[in-house]
Amino acid sequence: MTAALVVIDMQVSLIEDETPNTDEIMSAVFRLVERARGDGVPVVWVLDTGVTPDPSLHPVFKPKPGEAVVRKDVCNAFVGTTLAGELGGRGVDRIVVCGMQSDACIDETVHAAPNYGFAVTLVGDAHTTHDFHKRDFRDVIATVNANLAKLKDVEVVGLAEVKLA
Repeated sequence: MTAALVVIDMQVSLIEDETPNTDEIMSAVFRLVERARGDGVPVVWVLDTGVTPDPSLHPVFKPKPGEAVVRKDVCNAFVGTTLAGELGGRGVDRIVVCGMQSDACIDETVHAAPNYGFAVTLVGDAHTTHDFHKRDFRDVIATVNANLAKLKDVEVVGLAEVKLA
């Protein structure tokens, strides 16, 4: 299988305004991006156009020439975007997913991917969400991981176990 790393919504306002584990998620995603690039695995950046006040990709992350940047306006990164075409054009049949928000954009994109012909590896410790409304963000992540792991064509693995190439 040919893989691509899909990095979802690592945007300034989401990270700086909503993320309780900023250092942890930034480090995990950065390491995945560096591993993918080192292994020659395509990196695809997904950005949510509805993020305010600063929707830009966090400056720690700088897309390299040839890396696709896909803009979406709903949680599911496949709906109304070029994501499936960007992946298919690179011969990809498996996506490795990381980023934000676990219970929204991560969940919906991972759910949808098999319908577009892509198997999914979700990096279970490389996605996060906020802890608004007195909820524990780690419980949300664990629940999302458990629910997505039950789906056909989806596996959930840890950062140390993920295979990119």
